[in-house]
Amino acid sequence: MSVRLAIAQADLSTLNVSEFCRDHGISRDRFYAIRRRFDAEGEAGLEPRSRAPHQVASRTPAAVEDRVVWWRKKLVEDGNDAGPASIWDQLCDEAGPGVVVPSEATIWRILTRRGFIVPQPSKAPPRVWRRFTAERANECWQIDPTPWELADGTGVEIINIIDDCTRVWPAALAVASATTAACLEAIARGAEQWGWPERFLADNARYFHGHPDHGGGLAAALAPLGIDARRSRPYHPQTCGKVERFHQTLKQWLEARDPAPDLETLQAQLNEFADHYNHYRRHRGIDRQIPAQLWTNTAKSGPTTYPINAPTRVLRTTVSADGAVWAGPYRIAVGIRHHPANAITIITGTAAHVFIGGRLIRKLTVDPDRQNYPQRART
Repeated sequence: MSVRLAIAQADLSTLNVSEFCRDHGISRDRFYAIRRRFDAEGEAGLEPRSRAPHQVASRTPAAVEDRVVWWRKKLVEDGNDAGPASIWDQLCDEAGPGVVVPSEATIWRILTRRGFIVPQPSKAPPRVWRRFTAERANECWQIDPTPWELADGTGVEIINIIDDCTRVWPAALAVASATTAACLEAIARGAEQWGWPERFLADNARYFHGHPDHGGGLAAALAPLGIDARRSRPYHPQTCGKVERFHQTLKQWLEARDPAPDLETLQAQLNEFADHYNHYRRHRGIDRQIPAQLWTNTAKSGPTTYPINAPTRVLRTTVSADGAVWAGPYRIAVGIRHHPANAITIITGTAAHVFIGGRLIRKLTVDPDRQNYPQRART
C-alpha cells in the first residue's frame, strides 16, 4: 500500500520514474496504471485487486449449462431420477460419439450454482453398509409389495420383483391386496419372459411364508418347482434393499402421471414403465448399464430341478363345472370343489403343476400323446 501511495503522490517533475521502478521492482506500465487508477477512483483505486482472469478459460459454456438445467427439469417432470449421473447419460446420448460432455462433478456444480441442489452433508449415512449381490442372473429375486392409491383414494398394493444381480424388473402386479396367490401370479408373469429364479428373497410377511396348515404360503407353493425361499432378518430392510429402493423409483415415476382410476389402468402404467426401466434406463447400481443388456450378457441360474432355460408354459384357466382345468391340449382333473376358481398351470418339459389360490393342487407328468388326466390316475 505504501508503494502505491508513493506512486500516486509522486511529483513527476522531480522524480526519475525509471530509477524508481528499478528500485521497487515494478514496470513503468504498472507505475502509470496505478496513477491512472488513483486519479479515477481515489484511495479506493490503490487497494489490491484479484489477479483472477475476468473470464475462466475452462468455464462450461452458458449454452451447455442451460442444457443441463433443461434436462434436470425434463427428468423431474417425467418422474425419472434427475441426478448428475442421469443428466450425464442424456447429454452423452444426444451429443454422440467423440463429443466431450461435462463430467458428473461439473454437472453437480452447475446444478448447485443454479440453485437446483442444496448440499446437505448431514444426510450422509453414518456408516457404509456391506454390499452383497448375486453372481448370476435369476439366482435370486427380491419380492416385496408396496402400498399405492387409485384416483379415488382406494388403497391397493403393487407387488414388485427385482433380479438381485442384473436389477432387471421381471414383473410388477397391481392388486387389491397382496396374497399368496397374487405373489405367485407375479412371479409366474416374470418367469414367462425371464425364466424361473433359483430362489426368492422376501420379508417375513405371512403371505410369503404362510402357515403349513393353510398351504404354507409362497415358499411352499414354489418348492415343488425347485425354487428355494429365503427370508430377510427382522427389522433389517437392507437385506431386501434393492427392491425396497426400487419402490421409490417406481412411485416417483407414477406420481408424475395422472392417478389411475382402476387396477387395469395402473397395471398398464406399470407395464409402460417396465419397458423403459428394463430396456432403456441406465442403472447406477450396475455401473450405468441397462438391466436387460446386462441380463443378456450374464451367466444364468435357475431352479434346481430343471435345466437352465428349460421351456416353460404358464396357463391361466378357470376350473370347469366338472372339476377340471384345460392346460393347452391337456384336461387335468382337480375336483369339482374347486369350481369356479381360477387356476394357474405351469408346464416345464413334461412336469405339470396346478395351483389354485396360491396352493399346489396337483402335480403330474404329462404325455404329449395323452389328453385326459383324471384324478384317480394321478401320476
